[in-house]
Amino acid sequence: MNDELYYTVVVGTSILFVLGGFIISFFLAYVRRKTKFLKEKQLMHNQFQQELLKSQIEIQEQTFQHISRELHDNLGQVASLIKINLNTLQLPAEHAATVKIENTKELTRQLIADIKSLSVSLASDRIAQTGFEKAIETDVDRLNKTGEFIASFRQYGSLPEISDAKQLILYRMSQEILNNMIKHSSAKQIEISLHATEKLIKLAFNDDGIGFNVEEQMNTPGAGLRNLQSRALLINAQLQIQSSPGNGTQITIELPL
Repeated sequence: MNDELYYTVVVGTSILFVLGGFIISFFLAYVRRKTKFLKEKQLMHNQFQQELLKSQIEIQEQTFQHISRELHDNLGQVASLIKINLNTLQLPAEHAATVKIENTKELTRQLIADIKSLSVSLASDRIAQTGFEKAIETDVDRLNKTGEFIASFRQYGSLPEISDAKQLILYRMSQEILNNMIKHSSAKQIEISLHATEKLIKLAFNDDGIGFNVEEQMNTPGAGLRNLQSRALLINAQLQIQSSPGNGTQITIELPL
């Protein structure tokens, strides 16, 4: 009986070990499959989000192209006709009328220049041809001409070849950052630097403005910072924002190649 009991215990223990091993193997296989499924699901979600962002950007660019053509072809033409009419207008040489006409001419010339400048900045094909660094130089020149800002742009290293789409998105991000600085920072000095190597493009913006609470702005609906994050995600770039009340703002975009 003792032998039978011994063998029964041995066999039972062996069966338990085998069964336990089977359960553990099954559980581990289940965990691996679940992990793989979750990774694939996340990958599909990321791909969907990127495609969605890409579609949104394409729609925006089509809108910008339409506005650019309208500005150039219609409003620009009307402004030019106004300027011609003013130049050929015959009035008595009264001082007040002459001064008013000259002021109107100057305003019309400024309107034409602003329309042309805006048309160029919205035209994605022009940006693709000249490069986003040239477009940034133009924006910096416009800022300096206002007399309200001291803006500078410095480039270190030659820009490697990158796709037109990435150049365009980098420039749109630059526009978003500069617009926010102009509207909200109360800054007087804006510095932009571009560091380029074969493996990395680093675009940095600094201002001496009033600064802001980054976390609060990130949670504000419709904030421009969300647009920056979306565009950075689309080109797999790293976006860093450093700011606090009274200490200005530093924004850096790093695009690995």
